[in-house]
Amino acid sequence: MTDTPAAATADQGVVLDPDEAADLARLLDLIEDWLLHADDDARAGLAGFLDGSGHGHLAAAGRATLVGHNATTLHRRLRKATTR
Repeated sequence: MTDTPAAATADQGVVLDPDEAADLARLLDLIEDWLLHADDDARAGLAGFLDGSGHGHLAAAGRATLVGHNATTLHRRLRKATTR
C-alpha cells in the first residue's frame, strides 16, 4: 500500500517558517504573561472553565507553566534553526 500525500505529510509534523514560529512564540509569551499576572477574578474564571475534574485551580496553574515551557522550547528551537 502506498502512502497518500496527506499520510506522508502527517509523519513529518507541522512545519512553520521562521516568521510564523516567532509569531507563535511571542503569542505564547503574551499568554503566559497574562496567566501569571491575571487578577483573582480572571484566575477564578479560568479555574472554573478547567474544573472538569474538580481541580480547576491546579489545572489553571499547570496551564500557565505549560504555556511557558512551550514558549521557551519554541524560542530555543527557532534560535537553533536560524543560527545554522
